[in-house]
Amino acid sequence: MALITAEGLTKIYRQNLKQPGLRGALKSLVKTEWTEKRAVDAVSFSMEEGESLACIGENGAGKSTLIKMLVGILTPTGGRLTVYGQNPMEHHADYLRKIGVVFGQKTSLWWDIPVIESYEAVKVLYKLDPALYEKNKRMVVELLDLEPILQSPARRLSLGQRMKADIGLVFLHSPRILYLDEPTIGLDINVKFAIRQFIRKMNQENGVSVVLTSHDLDDIEQICEHALVLSKGRVFYHGALDALKENYATVRRLTVRGRRLSDIRQFAPEASLGEEPHKTVIQFDTAQYSARQMLDFAARCYEIEDVTVEDPGIDYVVSKIFTMGAAK
Repeated sequence: MALITAEGLTKIYRQNLKQPGLRGALKSLVKTEWTEKRAVDAVSFSMEEGESLACIGENGAGKSTLIKMLVGILTPTGGRLTVYGQNPMEHHADYLRKIGVVFGQKTSLWWDIPVIESYEAVKVLYKLDPALYEKNKRMVVELLDLEPILQSPARRLSLGQRMKADIGLVFLHSPRILYLDEPTIGLDINVKFAIRQFIRKMNQENGVSVVLTSHDLDDIEQICEHALVLSKGRVFYHGALDALKENYATVRRLTVRGRRLSDIRQFAPEASLGEEPHKTVIQFDTAQYSARQMLDFAARCYEIEDVTVEDPGIDYVVSKIFTMGAAK
């Protein structure tokens, strides 16, 4: 049985329409007009235990709303949602013991007490076995380098320190599912690297399932193996991240270092060139030319000192998908 199953999952928000000015305010008292916004529109997907799933979409695509329904914070307007075969809203206490939740820049630490006391409070709240608590605490302190900040109140920590402490906190009760909503927003590169390495380790070595939303595409590539792409509340793609890139990344980049002998466009007229002082960057459509062909053309047109062929990054792929989704 799948860990998460969503069938026609829908969330509709009702908004009160108010006309501007005093007349509009008086009119709304007599007759209220409403409009509906479908934040999540008939979304269906499944996820297996131990999977790492990236939820990708532009702002307003419904990512955070979907996460909140999975956690059990929001009740769906329609459709069916089960996690471990249960409705997250109906089996809340039991379900909360199985999950960890991190919302970017929204801390779960107690603000005015040392981090270690927040950790001790979790031990009491979850009624954790002392041996299990000590084992998990040692693990997160070591892997996330938390020892220097354990005695500091959360309010005195930098954003990066606080986020690492927050992620450490949610692993004290050994969650089986980790929900992450923009966990690295605003963090510096070293903290991002440490968090990504930790989450990847928990997924691959401990079997913790991960559902991640992020606009940082490096998060997605380094943590997740599967993707759920949302556009205007609907599923645009669900499957392997590598297959997503293969299906939508039709442009590759050939970088040549060396003296140019002739124009490569005599062999590949549709290719685009970007010339720099010591190299030439050639972009080509894989539907028109193969990498082998382009390398052969380059050998005829350059005295090659070095050459590389690169696939486009996930940022190019996602940008293309968003453009396609907007057009539809």
